[in-house]
Amino acid sequence: MLSFIEGPPVSAGEDYLVLEAGGLGFRIFVPTAKISALAAQPLVKLHIHMALREDSISLYGFTSAGELEAFRLLLTVTGIGPRLGLALLSAWEVDQLAQIISQGDVKALTTVSGIGLKTAQRICLELKDKLKPVSPDETIGLLTSAEMALVGLGFRAGEVRPVLRVLAGECSSLEELVRRALARLTGGGRP
Repeated sequence: MLSFIEGPPVSAGEDYLVLEAGGLGFRIFVPTAKISALAAQPLVKLHIHMALREDSISLYGFTSAGELEAFRLLLTVTGIGPRLGLALLSAWEVDQLAQIISQGDVKALTTVSGIGLKTAQRICLELKDKLKPVSPDETIGLLTSAEMALVGLGFRAGEVRPVLRVLAGECSSLEELVRRALARLTGGGRP
């Protein structure tokens, strides 16, 4: 069993990163929202979940132990496999996902491809008391409010989330976050 892998990124794909460690290249599936940032770093450490199947061994990597724990909790829900668990963690940070689940926001969960109404309800029911925010703070509410505002303006949640993640640490108010996200989404701000 692997706990973590640390090494320089060698290449990246749409949903994976290849890390070199000990002369071997490990293909590790990571949340898509983090691939470009991880690929640009000289050294990456990923906490690993190894999934064994009859025909394959797959590695799933996360930048924090909390993210790995959330992934493993998602896998306990019937109907959620590694790919859907990864898709959920690609859509939201752990804290934001925990808030969505604790509020029973089925509508938000169904925006992720592959998650239907019944699966979203099952996630909320089974993980409501298990998945807690790692570091509760007001940034979660700020991201959620900004996402709702931008989706209300006609943007897709999938295109809004990565932009909001990048800007969240730079903005102190909802208005500033929405304004700067609008600028990026419409091509008026830096990428």
